[in-house]
Amino acid sequence: MYPGVDVIEIERVEQAFKRQPKLVERLFTERECKALKGKAVQSYAARFAGKEAILKTLGSELPGLSWHDIEILTNPSGEPIVYLSSRAMAKVSVRGGSQVRVSLSHNRTQAMAFAILT
Repeated sequence: MYPGVDVIEIERVEQAFKRQPKLVERLFTERECKALKGKAVQSYAARFAGKEAILKTLGSELPGLSWHDIEILTNPSGEPIVYLSSRAMAKVSVRGGSQVRVSLSHNRTQAMAFAILT
């Protein structure tokens, strides 16, 4: 069992998106962009914190993976569900796991995520 946690300031995310308009497409998959469309920046920040927390559970930074190798969507009840590419799943297997779960939260100023590899 490997945990990962990440906390990010909402304002930093908002400023980054303003400076780099294409950043959203670089960080999030097409399905994530569709799910996040029209949502407040807090939702984007929480999803990004989730990806960072998941990377920590995989024991790596981004070498060998792209942001699109980790996808976080929600099921009908609002629970975040993690979808991993085959490259990311290979890292899960190397660590002896079979899946990654994530919990996301935010307030007006910060977003955080906790991920666990099981």
